[in-house]
Amino acid sequence: MLASMFPHGHRRSPTTGLILAFAALLAVPACGPDGGAGGPRPNVLLVVLDTTRADFLSSYGFPRETTPVIDGLAETGVRYENAFSTAPWTLPSHASLFTGLYPTEARATSETLHLPQYVTTLAERMSDAGYRARAAVANPWVCPERGFDRGFEEFVETWRAPLRRPPVVEPLEWIRESKESGKPFFVFLNFNTPHLPYNPRPEFRKRFVSAGRDPVAVGRLARLYGTYEYYVGKKRLEAEEIEILRELYAAEVASVDTMLGRIFGALRDAGMFDDTLIVVVGDHGENIGDHGHLGHFLSMHETLLRIPLVVRYPKRFPSGEVVTDLVSLIDVLPTVLDASGIAGTPASAHIGRRSLCSPERERREFVIAENGRPVTVLDQLRKHFPEFDTAALDHRTRTIRNDRHKLIWRVGEGTELYDLRADPEETKDLAGTRPEIERDLRAKLEAWAKSHPAIQPVGEIDVDDPEALERLRALGYIR
Repeated sequence: MLASMFPHGHRRSPTTGLILAFAALLAVPACGPDGGAGGPRPNVLLVVLDTTRADFLSSYGFPRETTPVIDGLAETGVRYENAFSTAPWTLPSHASLFTGLYPTEARATSETLHLPQYVTTLAERMSDAGYRARAAVANPWVCPERGFDRGFEEFVETWRAPLRRPPVVEPLEWIRESKESGKPFFVFLNFNTPHLPYNPRPEFRKRFVSAGRDPVAVGRLARLYGTYEYYVGKKRLEAEEIEILRELYAAEVASVDTMLGRIFGALRDAGMFDDTLIVVVGDHGENIGDHGHLGHFLSMHETLLRIPLVVRYPKRFPSGEVVTDLVSLIDVLPTVLDASGIAGTPASAHIGRRSLCSPERERREFVIAENGRPVTVLDQLRKHFPEFDTAALDHRTRTIRNDRHKLIWRVGEGTELYDLRADPEETKDLAGTRPEIERDLRAKLEAWAKSHPAIQPVGEIDVDDPEALERLRALGYIR
């Protein structure tokens, strides 16, 4: 009886005893809004840590304390050790987050650069269910022009003038308004701080940049935003420069954590913290010299696909649990709908079985990630570096990962195979040496691809908004 109450793939945090674990799980009701007890629906706070790789959070093993706020959330919630994105960059990964679909299913890929109107979003479902849906977003890819504002009554692009600030101010006001009105909120926040250029505030730079670093080099690297020169061989980074970039990146992660502390503090002050489903998740990671890459354009390694995921809502999730099962970014939407009492409606019943709040959920045998032809990257390289041969980059990429092995398939080019238990940093490509494993993963991936056909590209990047174009240049997406 006791063993059956603990789903496979779960382990306790070291500070939590077996008796407390048993009591906590007894307190977790069956699925339904507040356990089907007829109580009020929870508020929902969905936070994306844009460009944040899991291994830079202290609760995921980073050797320095970068994220005490998120770590504290995990101590009273659930931390997912093996959560993975569906794509290595912002637009398709947010499409998955907003729809519960893979990018090709949502028709929002590196080749279309848009979330089509006919795909229903999480915000639309929450709004239809009576939630006040609002968003504060710091990344220009997640914008109305790309189709991501649907369902939100208020969609604040905090990167635009005259705001030019992280998405902190708006949620503080929205929390206050919700307390006064008594109407539940669905708030989506996108923090884009750990993104090139890594230019943290002085107090965070002082904490994380090692003493003795050349201040001129630190200042120069804090302004590094473009990666195209790096890829075409016109910019070289020495080992110490990579280490400085990693320190600056860690400082940016810590900066976001502090901002989240303000928001969580406002929820506590309003007496709403325990009545709010809080989901903190990455959309993708970042390469900082890893595998010869910089940024997140052209890689499908764990540094880009393994993301942090922490969920807290005491009425549905036990305290201090660490889940080691494979979970996907597409599991977030059904989890939010389920915990909010919306799952089970005709529009969402087909994905309710993946809700993370249910201990009876179907365990994933593998996770999938994909990236279409990187048309924006190809366009920029051909435009600004016409002498560079882009043929080796012009392909779709898909990957499949189970609890041990990972296959990366560059469609039309070849495969890579890694044993993640023996080689977690993916330094030894085993393709061709373990044919049975490779065939099995390739067959599963090809079957998935057959059921998710590729769609026609849009060609080179098309952005009509001059301010958005300038912001994309500042982030290094275009030159």
